[in-house]
Amino acid sequence: MSHQIAKEDAVTEMNTKVIKLAKCWHGLRLVGETWNIKSAHVNLDSIHTVMTGLIPQWEEANKQLVEQLETIRVELGAPAYTYELERELKAAGIQFSGDFPQYTLPPFKLVISTDGLEARLSLGRKSERTADLNPRRLAQWAGVRYKKVLARKFNAAAFMKDLLEAYHIANRLHFRDKEPSYGRAVPLQELYNILTIRQSSRQDYPLQFFVFDLGLLKESGVMKLDKYRFEFGFARDQKKAIVVVDSMGRESYFSSLTVYSLEAQG
Repeated sequence: MSHQIAKEDAVTEMNTKVIKLAKCWHGLRLVGETWNIKSAHVNLDSIHTVMTGLIPQWEEANKQLVEQLETIRVELGAPAYTYELERELKAAGIQFSGDFPQYTLPPFKLVISTDGLEARLSLGRKSERTADLNPRRLAQWAGVRYKKVLARKFNAAAFMKDLLEAYHIANRLHFRDKEPSYGRAVPLQELYNILTIRQSSRQDYPLQFFVFDLGLLKESGVMKLDKYRFEFGFARDQKKAIVVVDSMGRESYFSSLTVYSLEAQG
């Protein structure tokens, strides 16, 4: 999908003039520091020359650019765009299902809006947007995020250990007890806040990673660690829940985590 303009004379000339205009203007702005009157006069003459005929030149360039934009808009709705986008997604190493304009890239969802002229990549409630709809650029943009999540190694035991430590802290703070009150639910968002209490930690472990790890933990079926059993709690109001996504793209709506002490139960 190459959109090289057939007649680029006006656009090319406009580009040349804008670059020259910026260079001369920069030189003029320095005259207060350099006191270089000779150079200033040269730049003034150059600007005058560039400005002469600039408006007609711009009108022609604008006409060509508008035509190009309309051509691209038409192609966005054509079957060829769908074909090329899916080819580029495969070339980027992305496993996907679905049909244009909505695809599932487990654990992500990719939605392209030809009316809104943007694409949205979502993992749970977290989403990113781009307006670069060129098939290759869009596929590469999605591919970077897709591979970043899938490249992470998941260790259920290590993750549960981190969750347990965060649960102990959140539980004591939430219920104002010196010791954890097992069997009582703690909001997942509070656990994430504790796990990423430092700003640098939050940058290294964004919310979408936490959401995906919760999904992988649920998918693994391993909800026990030593003498503790883990249980996710559902939200009455789904709007307040965290949308947990597993490796197959399946969604669950959880709001809390409850840890039970098997010793206390025994």
